[in-house]
Amino acid sequence: MTAADPDLPYGPAGFEEFFRHYEPMVRRYLIWQEAEPGILDDAAQLTMVSAFQYWDRVGLMDPPTGWLFKVARQRLQDVRESHRRNGILLGADALHDTAAQSDPITICDQRLDILAAIRKLPHRQQEAVALRVQFRLPYKEIAEIMGASPATVRAHVHQAHKTLEAMLGDDKEGGLA
Repeated sequence: MTAADPDLPYGPAGFEEFFRHYEPMVRRYLIWQEAEPGILDDAAQLTMVSAFQYWDRVGLMDPPTGWLFKVARQRLQDVRESHRRNGILLGADALHDTAAQSDPITICDQRLDILAAIRKLPHRQQEAVALRVQFRLPYKEIAEIMGASPATVRAHVHQAHKTLEAMLGDDKEGGLA
């Protein structure tokens, strides 16, 4: 099958619809990865360019979130390295302002107090809990994205929940349970 086939989940010319649906999700994932504003934009754009380049395969995936998040993670590392090499440094302090201004979905579905607590977790726990709680991915798919075993991912999520519960108290109103 090619991108012109009508059997694709998004139709023969469905990349535009695909982009409108998944690009905000990629941005939210990158925010969870603590991408700085300029880096977030670059990484999200490069991720969607990759999806377009491989549209004949990506258009057949149901759902493509695992592939997109894995590519976004790689593009984020590439962009950070490029910025570091070129002496472009951005502070993570601008993250909260950018999230509130550029992604209205984030305003609705993330509580800042929980996000602040998650930021204090080790990076692997942050990623595992974000993919599990925010994006509701199965452990197997998270393991593929993170390059770990499903058991390791479960351990990261479990430990993150224990730590967050201790940090936030018994208030489960934020939706981590």
